[in-house]
Amino acid sequence: MSDKRMNAIGRRQQYRRRLRGEKKAVSPVVATLILILIAVAAAAALYLWLVAWQGGVTSGIGSPGAQYTVTIGGSTSVYPFAQQAATWFDDNNSDVSISVNQGGSGAGMAAVCSGQIDIGEASTFYGTGSQPAATPPAIQTSYGCPSTVAVEVIAYDGVDAITSSANAHGLQSITWDTLQAVYVASSTTTATAATNLHLLGALTMGNGLASQTGAPVLVATPAGAGFAWDQIPACAPATAAGACAGTTEAVTTVAVTGTTTIPGTETACGTNDLCDAAATDASTCGWTVCAGGTVANPATNTIVTEARSDVSGTTQSFISRLLAVGASGSSALGLGFTGCSGDNQFDGCGMTIGHTAAGNPAVISAVSGNPDAIGYASDGLVQTAGSGVIPVNFQGYGQTVVVAIQGESAALKAIALGISDHEGNNAAINGAQAYVGWRPFINVETAPPTGESLRYLQWIMDPANNEAVAAATAEISVYASGLAGSVPVTPIP
Repeated sequence: MSDKRMNAIGRRQQYRRRLRGEKKAVSPVVATLILILIAVAAAAALYLWLVAWQGGVTSGIGSPGAQYTVTIGGSTSVYPFAQQAATWFDDNNSDVSISVNQGGSGAGMAAVCSGQIDIGEASTFYGTGSQPAATPPAIQTSYGCPSTVAVEVIAYDGVDAITSSANAHGLQSITWDTLQAVYVASSTTTATAATNLHLLGALTMGNGLASQTGAPVLVATPAGAGFAWDQIPACAPATAAGACAGTTEAVTTVAVTGTTTIPGTETACGTNDLCDAAATDASTCGWTVCAGGTVANPATNTIVTEARSDVSGTTQSFISRLLAVGASGSSALGLGFTGCSGDNQFDGCGMTIGHTAAGNPAVISAVSGNPDAIGYASDGLVQTAGSGVIPVNFQGYGQTVVVAIQGESAALKAIALGISDHEGNNAAINGAQAYVGWRPFINVETAPPTGESLRYLQWIMDPANNEAVAAATAEISVYASGLAGSVPVTPIP
């Protein structure tokens, strides 16, 4: 081999050695960088894994291994019933988790119809017909639900007029027309829809004297100002010194009517009475309202009315069942389930209630904290120990007696009897201890339920389960004694 070729081979070998030497010098730096990147990535991955693991543990509490979630939302009245049902269902169905939220009947209907939740809950009857199982076209038109909407009545409850447990005025009972007058007078806007309201214009109130003698006088509705506690005919024992000291009002009030808006017949005088807007129907007896008071909260204080600010089945039931807006006929059988126009809230009657709060718990809290307040809320929540409010015994539209609802046991019996009598078309409701303030709890789906939703509904509509949940939450089961044959039970396939 020539020297020239040997030199060329040597130079190439030397170049390769130098190249290998340079690579050896760079490799430790590259390796270090790679190790750093790997360490950072591993730390990040570990962090993300830990967060995911922690989240998995938290979400799995109460439903270990759950593979499916059924979402439910809506009425604050139905919430305790649904929450109890979900807890017991989860205990027996480890592969399904029931998520229950509250926000009002209107929110529940909007959410289910828009596909955000699986089951919507409302605390009122939507639809036409006299039976709770009637097809609810109002849900379709008001919330854009498809025509395949499915509805199940899962329980019953009542809506109570309520005052604070610390109420200074001793209110024991009230009638539907007095209650309507109180809310109409408290509105900051002039009530409209004269065909629905029974007490528009001038109201016949007491003469304010310290006896039941003298002619009653017409007192114009003080729009926006409201009535004081000593201005309305209500059953309240005197609790403070003054003109009414020592005078005890009767436990019941007698509806004095005649030929115009309030059904019934003139009743012989002898106790407090009520008159409607027509002067010709005024009682000839006169009366004195002996609503009591204290130094801090005198009887001259204005009655503060509380109401719901959200679209609420409770408000709809209160307006239609307790205030008798839109009622017809001469008995409690003439009460419907629709209140004012539109969404059946106060604004549909042109009324604006100044004190409002979202949800039953918020209204209860507002009334509880104000000795001058009167409001309304779900009976199941009102009767809960420590609620801070008490229900007001009530004389309903067309009824001749005051129905006792103070005390959970009394309320449950009165609500059950009211449901049974009304749905059985029994006119005996007029004189019985049957509460007109009842309303159904309903579940709504956009289509006949299937899968896990169907399993949950079948569980909640099982007679034993339904009665157990109702008993635990102070509600009326659809299978309650006395309702069989008069109240339809929605079949779950």
